[in-house]
Amino acid sequence: MANPRTTLTSRQTAAKVNRKEKTLESWRRLRRGPPFVRINNRVLYYEDDLYRWLDEHRHEPERDQ
Repeated sequence: MANPRTTLTSRQTAAKVNRKEKTLESWRRLRRGPPFVRINNRVLYYEDDLYRWLDEHRHEPERDQ
């Protein structure tokens, strides 16, 4: 049996990325935010997809050489 993936609501996801739910809604329209799943009118985010998306947008500070 496969491990169930943890899902987050838009509210939970917005809290984790410190943005408003409306921002996530805008990102969905623009296809620029984290991957999401839409089931009927409900939007869910897989927690592991969210963290992967955050990692992909991570910037390391430049180091003095």
